[in-house]
Amino acid sequence: MPKKYSIDVTPTPPRYPPVGKFEIERGENCINCGRCAIACLYDVHKRQEEDPRCMAEPVDYRCKGCFSCIQECPREALAIRENKEYPKLGDSYWTPEIISSNWYQAETGKIPVSGAGYRGPFSGEGFDSMWTDMSEIVRPTRDGIHGREYISTVVEIGRKLPAIKFDAIGEIASPTPPALSIPLPIIFNTPPFGRYGNVYEAMAKAASYLGTFMIVDPDEWFKSEENREGGIGNRGHTSHLIPHISHLTPHTFEADLIKTCKMVELEYEEDVLGMVNEAKKLSPGTIVSVRVPFGDNVEKIVEELTYAGVEVIHLYADVNGQTFKKSLIKNASQQTFRKSLFIKDMTLNVHRHLVDLKIRDEVTLIVSGGIAMAEHVAKSIVCGADLTAIDLPLLIALECRYCKECLNNQTFKKSLIGNAPQAPQSCPIELKNANPEWGAKRIINLIGAWRNQLLEVLGAMGLREVRRLRGEVGRAIFIEEIEKETFDKVFVSPQYIK
Repeated sequence: MPKKYSIDVTPTPPRYPPVGKFEIERGENCINCGRCAIACLYDVHKRQEEDPRCMAEPVDYRCKGCFSCIQECPREALAIRENKEYPKLGDSYWTPEIISSNWYQAETGKIPVSGAGYRGPFSGEGFDSMWTDMSEIVRPTRDGIHGREYISTVVEIGRKLPAIKFDAIGEIASPTPPALSIPLPIIFNTPPFGRYGNVYEAMAKAASYLGTFMIVDPDEWFKSEENREGGIGNRGHTSHLIPHISHLTPHTFEADLIKTCKMVELEYEEDVLGMVNEAKKLSPGTIVSVRVPFGDNVEKIVEELTYAGVEVIHLYADVNGQTFKKSLIKNASQQTFRKSLFIKDMTLNVHRHLVDLKIRDEVTLIVSGGIAMAEHVAKSIVCGADLTAIDLPLLIALECRYCKECLNNQTFKKSLIGNAPQAPQSCPIELKNANPEWGAKRIINLIGAWRNQLLEVLGAMGLREVRRLRGEVGRAIFIEEIEKETFDKVFVSPQYIK
């Protein structure tokens, strides 16, 4: 049985008041009876620390809109209304609900609950069009009590042998490829913005504590001024770093990284197989991953890389889990763009293609892009991923509001090309000033809450390890398949009616 793994969370308050869904106003007719504090389950109402006889101002952002305090107040001194700033958070994909939920998990390490229950639709686009099977009655325990197995979230990274050969004395004769074991199916991806030294250090500290890995840009991590002065690149996190290398030539700085790190990632390009072979010559024990964008012909690309012996393939979409495919039309002066499939569908296509070829177990698939909630991790694995790489949720854990001010700042855009991005002046939470120790705790809390939710999903499915979840599409329902099965018979084309 694998060694028991747990994540200790530490309540870590935000530096700035989060934007809550509701605003609560306490009127002058309040008699400080404290009934609101007794009725509230979310610590919105408390007494003042300096004078317990008086009620403190309500902590608006914790309010879930259950109205218990309103109903219990004997003087009708409380008023609740929607916060006009709340709908402005994020965008249509990274919704205010997703952002506020991740804020709560980063602060408390707990699974979020809604005091008013779920009021939204039961299906939608993207991951919302997929339901997971939660029907098991007999569930394995999470902690191994009563001598039963606990649920393992351990995954392996690396190439798997199709068969093992033994010699005459029973020793393994097959060459064993290098492999890494991590305690949860989540690694940290390079964030789309906000790559400041303190943010990188917070991510690296969290990755080291959690026992997972973090993908970094070597120029930003190892070559920046603060690293040369003994900064983040020299603080003992190398064993948990995955350098993302775009070009490789012998006897370069990148070649030294390959010899030092347990795993490296190469960008997919025309001569990527040559780069993989060169990396393997430099360090046979280092795992080499190839980063491939989701898009046209991705199944064939993955097939080619797998047959060529690539151990790990990182498939990535944009921050919303989508990519755009470009197709030329007859008029060469014009181009048209059509929206691609969502990451869920693209992962399914790649996984099924490898299964059909009977080579699925010969490669590890990492997927990233649009992984915004804990449930997205489980759903990605159901669709065929071995593990996921997350990025924007890590910034949200550090209070990022995804206001996109930094992305709209041209100076910041240009700075991303250089080695040390400069902070935009308009960041409302001053991300560049966040304390790395504080940030690491917030990220650990977030991952702790996500893992607990993954354990609940696995337990409800009757699974004792997350590896068994990979590709188990029979444990999921896809709304597209239901609609096709139901309505294709109803709205059948007239040409098929006799």
